[in-house]
Amino acid sequence: MKITSVELKNFRNYSGSKIEFSDGLNFIVGANAQGKTNLLESIYLTSVGKSPKHVKDKQIIKFNETAGKIDLNFLTNSGSKNIKIYLDKLNKKSIKVNNLNVLKLTELVGTLSVVYFSPDELKLIKEVPEDRRTFLDISISQFDKNYLYNLLKYDKILRQRNTLLKSADSIVSKKEQLNLFTPQLIETAEKIILKRLEFVEKLKAEATKIHSIITENEMLNIEYSYKKTDLSIKEDLQNQFNKNLDKELELGFTLIGPHRDDLEFSINNTDAKLYASQGQQRTIALVVKLSLMEVIKKEIGEYPVLLLDDVLSELDNSRQNKLIEFVNKFQTLITCTQIPNINLPYNTIKIENGSVKTC
Repeated sequence: MKITSVELKNFRNYSGSKIEFSDGLNFIVGANAQGKTNLLESIYLTSVGKSPKHVKDKQIIKFNETAGKIDLNFLTNSGSKNIKIYLDKLNKKSIKVNNLNVLKLTELVGTLSVVYFSPDELKLIKEVPEDRRTFLDISISQFDKNYLYNLLKYDKILRQRNTLLKSADSIVSKKEQLNLFTPQLIETAEKIILKRLEFVEKLKAEATKIHSIITENEMLNIEYSYKKTDLSIKEDLQNQFNKNLDKELELGFTLIGPHRDDLEFSINNTDAKLYASQGQQRTIALVVKLSLMEVIKKEIGEYPVLLLDDVLSELDNSRQNKLIEFVNKFQTLITCTQIPNINLPYNTIKIENGSVKTC
């Protein structure tokens, strides 16, 4: 995939700008707080329908304006495509793909595949399990619609089950009703867990190779927290639900399932969350995102677009060069305050106060 242009109207600090991109390396250059990150945010929004900063839509409309727009053109193996997102402070955003209305975000996800890395991605390693589950879910959903639909189904059943667990009904009545919800939850949970296990194995294989290129004398390992047993996943989950039923009734929420699972990272067999340095954790997060590029490529037959926000400032010259050499094979948008000294062709986009300046 290759983005050819994006036009922004009243998005963050952009009043009205059109930015054009080339194949390969695109350096988005400018001083701090000029709009470089905002540009990448707009592209990510057209991919998954939400900002990576987890803010409300009305917060990304330019100050003192009531509406904004993102108009993005890109190329895929199947031809040219267009995504438009209309933002409105008084109404929900509207989305069009090739001028056809998109009514649900599930219809948008997977149209434009991107992989996004920013300084905040450190939370993938060091923060709460929810961040890692979000990474799994967004990553897999970009190439597997069935996974996304199963996630939505699972979430609906889980909310219904938790409502029942919290209800004032008698224990006997709750147990009878749980006999309806729990089998449905287990059936959907099995599909999610199987897909996550498959994805993590593919991600781990790529990450091991890429990590060895970027680092020296360090062995990275990635595992999904659900461990297979001699039983089938359905049987194992059913046993866990039976074992924890009284505790769930006491607490009022579901203790078992993929909504509780996690990703585990280790360096040289040591827990990276607890013992890796911040530099090591940042490298792991970057390697995971680069590995995701390879996994998606094998799944959909073409590379997604890589968005790298302020990654170079955290790397020494050696790792900068290794990174840039690696990402040169697909379209990459890199924000920076200064372009590194490299011997590869690249496109320069200079941003100043939400406008594109001639280099």
